[in-house]
Amino acid sequence: MPARPSIPTLNAPEHHFGAMFLILMTRSPDDDTLRAALRLAENAAVAAWALRPEELITLTVQQYQQLLDYTAAPEVFDLTLFLGGDRKQIRTLMDYIAGVMAEVHVRYPSPNPQP
Repeated sequence: MPARPSIPTLNAPEHHFGAMFLILMTRSPDDDTLRAALRLAENAAVAAWALRPEELITLTVQQYQQLLDYTAAPEVFDLTLFLGGDRKQIRTLMDYIAGVMAEVHVRYPSPNPQP
């Protein structure tokens, strides 16, 4: 009998564990939907990073992902499950991620370089 594919790990900051658990229990995705949703979230974050505005150009893809996870992991995860992990919906998720990151930048602007 072939081995069952493993479920990907949910990487979320500790302060989001409760919300992530609630989303999993509320949406109750099957294994395939969960895998697709996590792939969609990862791909959309990388694509949003590639199209990031000039103000965020200094962030590496890992830093961008960490900041996104820290600020909005449950919301992004919930949206990916709502979208069913459908790759055709990547632009919807990218736009949401870009909006989250723009809001973070407005609240916490980059420091101005000292002359």
